[in-house]
Amino acid sequence: MHRIFKINISNFKSIKEIELPLESFTPLVGYNNAGKTNILQALSWVVKKYSLQASDFCRPESPVVVTAEISGIDENVLGALGANHRNRIEPYVLGGVISLRRKQDAPDLPVAQISLQIKRIENEEEIWDANPAGIDQAISQLFPEPIFIGAMENAAEDVGKFASGTTIGKLIKEIVGPVSQRNSDSVRDSLAQVAKRLSADGDEKDESLVNLDNQIHAELERFFPGVIAKTHIQTPEFSDFLKSATIKIYDQQNDGAIGRDASAFGHGAQRSVQIALIKCLSKIRRQAAENQARTTLLLIDEPELYLHPQAIEVVRVALSRLSAEGYQVVFTTHSANMIARSIAPNALLIRRTPEQGTICFPRMVDAVQNAIADADHQSATLFALSNSTRLLFAEKVVLAEGKTEQTLLPDLFQSEAECSLEEDRLGLVSLGSSSDVPKALPVLSAMGIPTKAVVDLDFAFRPAIQHELIANDNVAVLGCRAILARLQGEGKIDLAEDGFPKKHGEVTAARAYEIMAAEPDAREHVAAVHEYLKQLGIWVWTDGTIETHLGLEGKTPSVHSTFLSKFLSDGFREALPNYASVQQMLQWLRQ
Repeated sequence: MHRIFKINISNFKSIKEIELPLESFTPLVGYNNAGKTNILQALSWVVKKYSLQASDFCRPESPVVVTAEISGIDENVLGALGANHRNRIEPYVLGGVISLRRKQDAPDLPVAQISLQIKRIENEEEIWDANPAGIDQAISQLFPEPIFIGAMENAAEDVGKFASGTTIGKLIKEIVGPVSQRNSDSVRDSLAQVAKRLSADGDEKDESLVNLDNQIHAELERFFPGVIAKTHIQTPEFSDFLKSATIKIYDQQNDGAIGRDASAFGHGAQRSVQIALIKCLSKIRRQAAENQARTTLLLIDEPELYLHPQAIEVVRVALSRLSAEGYQVVFTTHSANMIARSIAPNALLIRRTPEQGTICFPRMVDAVQNAIADADHQSATLFALSNSTRLLFAEKVVLAEGKTEQTLLPDLFQSEAECSLEEDRLGLVSLGSSSDVPKALPVLSAMGIPTKAVVDLDFAFRPAIQHELIANDNVAVLGCRAILARLQGEGKIDLAEDGFPKKHGEVTAARAYEIMAAEPDAREHVAAVHEYLKQLGIWVWTDGTIETHLGLEGKTPSVHSTFLSKFLSDGFREALPNYASVQQMLQWLRQ
């Protein structure tokens, strides 16, 4: 399937300059007023031109230019275009790609003055031909009129009123041929009978109309002798009936229900009908052989709007399937339910600043490739990050490896900050393993997302040293090594060949670090390691784990539940082993 795989937008609304990579199914994620809808509108405009007003220009003195690169233009696509359109397009196909750009120099220009330029190569030089004959029509064969569904538009009107731009209108247009073919003869015969009784010269004209004609003639004869006037009621054509097409909705739980307009139902029902009609439209179009070489842009603002979580999942799957059935789907969303793990790496993070206007951060998949050289580590990191789409919706991210952090940190944060993590625009992301933290940090940094991590003390040694976050010969690390060696000599722990703890009877490696941290002569060294890594955005639990700081006897749900039920009790925090350190960590997260 051919698609727009890259678009550059210049001077359009909140967009000063932006370049976006696009897939067949592309989510745009960002806060309100970031400019996501403007991107959808620019995509629509490059395919279907209309005159832009002054409000559509970021800077009225500069032109709006939208450049699109279309991939997948192969022999099958060209062959399905027809000879005329193929001849227009084929000279501009470079390695299966067409590059075109739409340009409007000033607001409110006539449509005829909006240029469409298309790139060709001559003597190894790029040349942009302006408005080649027939190119607009040829491009419309590749991309018919886009379907744009706005977030706050009246869904009832979109599915209930026939118009060229409404979903119901587009759907009826697709089926008008077969319907007309099957019914036009019988309808024409019936209308001919009606015309006999209503038209000016009908040979069976209704008696009341004949009497009215005689009265008009008698009065007119006084002023203009010889002039005859007759009433005439125009009989509609078959196509006129289709223009009154609408959708009636019935309540299945009521056998005697009367069909009602979509406007009589809630926004959720209206939105669901929209999606259902789009799916029907897709199936009908793909069944038509002449449409096999076409890709329709389906641009939707917040498809999850007004829907409950289960319905959002249905919509996500439906739109994903459409993207493989002749549609290129680009949508904005505020819901993590709209982004499956498989598409999270390609989601576009849209932000807006006063200086730059609307901008796009690097995609997760690109950031991983740029930050990690090893292909196996790229795959593992991408999988780990993709498992939490929450990071795409956060302004800042907190990486945490343990179940306890995942369970307790939201309540601890709420208590201390008097607001939720979400209110503070913090996303808590679980990676499942401390070894993923060093790989995730540069990736999220490359994506432009400020990130901090909360890890156990054992991270400061093997993972941190392995990924060169801290040197193996760091003075504080060497001090901890000496204490670990002494504890091994005392039979309290066991060390591996690298000089760091391994399991010793009932004493796990993690427990060995807790034992080491409790030694008086280790405090200074652990504190130094803690401060060193904190400068890198990593908080290390100085007592070993968060469980040690909170005095938890395990990591099970029952232990977590018991703790939370007592947490708000008077004096409970004062009795915890080291709650002060937890408070410091929570304050650090907000800095």
